Amino acid sequence: MKTIYIVIIAFLGVGVAVVASLYGNTSKYITFDTAKQLAKEYPNKEFHVVGSLNKEMPMVYEPRQDANKFEFYVNDTLGNVSKVIYRNSKPQDIEKTERIVLIGSYQTDHFEATQILSKCPSKYNDEPTNL
Repeated sequence: MKTIYIVIIAFLGVGVAVVASLYGNTSKYITFDTAKQLAKEYPNKEFHVVGSLNKEMPMVYEPRQDANKFEFYVNDTLGNVSKVIYRNSKPQDIEKTERIVLIGSYQTDHFEATQILSKCPSKYNDEPTNL
């Protein structure tokens, strides 16, 4: 067998390995119910849940007691409500967000978020700028 064929096969093998490793790290957006079910199978895996802040439920952030604990409630895309605990400081202007992406895992009675990604509608308005 010629060395060029061996090199091509080696490159194809590396390419397949790279694609397979990237595929294992991808995740899709799920609901709280799905996150709760998958947490039983995969207790150490993090999931992405998209929703909106439930402004009718209380938000608890008491920096004097624990500056790294923020509790609030989120409605997922199907309307399911879940308590969320974020072990970090309260994100700035979270009350103004349109959508929230929570990255974390579901515990027995709440979603434990490790990251919060939010979209503030005022940042994305298509208002003309005067130059």
